Amino acid sequence: MANSNGWGDGASNNSIGWGQGAVNNSISWGESHEVSWAGLTDIVGFAYEDEYQAILDRATTLGYSLPSDAVKLKQNTLLASMKADGVWAKLDVFYVFAQDGGSAFATINWKNPNANQSTLVNSPTFVSNGGFTGNGTSSYIDTNFNQSTQGVNYTLNNASRYFFTHAISGVSALDGIMSSNNNRMIRTSVTSQRINSGATSLLTPFDFNATVNTKSIHRTSSTSVTLYNSTTGTTLTQASAALDNANQLVLRASTNYGAHTCAAYAMGASMISEHSAFIADWNTYKNSL
Repeated sequence: MANSNGWGDGASNNSIGWGQGAVNNSISWGESHEVSWAGLTDIVGFAYEDEYQAILDRATTLGYSLPSDAVKLKQNTLLASMKADGVWAKLDVFYVFAQDGGSAFATINWKNPNANQSTLVNSPTFVSNGGFTGNGTSSYIDTNFNQSTQGVNYTLNNASRYFFTHAISGVSALDGIMSSNNNRMIRTSVTSQRINSGATSLLTPFDFNATVNTKSIHRTSSTSVTLYNSTTGTTLTQASAALDNANQLVLRASTNYGAHTCAAYAMGASMISEHSAFIADWNTYKNSL
């Protein structure tokens, strides 16, 4: 088909920035045009990743407000990138709190939208495109994920936890469990950064510092743990003991409550090989909001 606008075989010589996206156009096309690209047969339709469509379907069933179309596209890209980088397959739970839909949408477990939906306890404050902020005294997020009874990828000697920050406030809990100081990350320099070690601490302190970036802890063997501020890691000795039979909490470790703003949270297998790619995927998404 020949026409003066250069449609058809790729529409490669046009001046309006067609191609994948054309999201920021000024001619008010509908969503199908904004999220499609010109191909061999004019406009090719767009489809979300199956896993992301399942998240949207679950939210719709529950009557939750969805993110804007622009953020949905960015979230879909995040998920696709995580799949391509080998991250997705290693996760058990992944909660993306930073988005512009309702706070309820943020509680859905992306890895399995029908399981382990998180619970907001004592009303942590929802920040649009930022995440949830604890009050430092009583509010936190219960993942409803028990690593001892529900872990698949997260196992005793092969595990990781990720706390993606939007804001840091003081020296307080990033994550933990309710009944003890086991399985916790704390925003300070201490030996009691723990993963699957019971009450056993690191041999030397590690500082999850005050820089706003991703904090993570990885169990790579029965004796070895690697801890990261963003992509800067340190490997230290800590013997594993047992998986705690308790739900993992965000912004709480026993009686220590965090006042930080958590943008996302994840648990799964150790991801030393995939770590840099995971951080890059997340930063691309978060910086675009």
